[in-house]
Amino acid sequence: MFTAVGVALAAVVGSAAATPAASTGTVAPAAPNRAAAPASSYKVKGIDTSRHQHEEGGRKTSISWSAVARSHAFVFHKATQGTTHTDPDFRQDFAAVEKTSLLHAPYHFFDPKNTTDGTAQARHFIRVARAAGYRGPSAGQLPPAVDIEMVKNRCPSALRSDQIRAFLAEVKKAFGVAPIVYTNANFVNTCMKGKGQALSGHVQWLARYNAQQEPRRLPGTDRSWTFWQHSKEGKVAGITGPVDLNVFRGSLAELRALAGR
Repeated sequence: MFTAVGVALAAVVGSAAATPAASTGTVAPAAPNRAAAPASSYKVKGIDTSRHQHEEGGRKTSISWSAVARSHAFVFHKATQGTTHTDPDFRQDFAAVEKTSLLHAPYHFFDPKNTTDGTAQARHFIRVARAAGYRGPSAGQLPPAVDIEMVKNRCPSALRSDQIRAFLAEVKKAFGVAPIVYTNANFVNTCMKGKGQALSGHVQWLARYNAQQEPRRLPGTDRSWTFWQHSKEGKVAGITGPVDLNVFRGSLAELRALAGR
């Protein structure tokens, strides 16, 4: 990978705004990207994890989620990929994080194998997430996320914008909130021919591994980033190997509101 309640929360997540307003608790229109703003200027930190954070040097490792929670505010867990794969560590990690202060949500790796499987991917993700106890934004659970990127450094040959829309609509119907979209501008330009309209209207979680420069706005979309993945080689107490590092573009109170707290 390149981590208000009810009606009010739905409005926050589904609106065209990207940056929460710090003083009022409402959501303000996103400011233009500050191209040189470093990741260190954002104080609400998080990670995202998968089975890879449970492997080090060919041996199985565990995560101390209580240790992670002492230095970070949120985590996104990989839950599923495609129409059949389930991350082997998702369920135990999700349950363990529920016992900490970390705000969290599952994510799905969008991996199309044919040009009509968007809904099937969504239903696989929904089943696995629900079985682990995910119910959507409430009591510390952030909106669900979908990871749309290259597969083995190549654009997915079966990628279609209408199937991305089908996935997003099915997940929104299941959990009552528009999913967060993880990707980056290079992917949209290269694999979607610069046409990112299918991603418009969704909170953006963007990757850019230059910690001194914010992610570029996605072509064809209506907002800037809310979550920024700025490193894939981070070191975090409680995790043995490298982990993806993220920041949130807002205050801790605003992140908690996004998670129904």
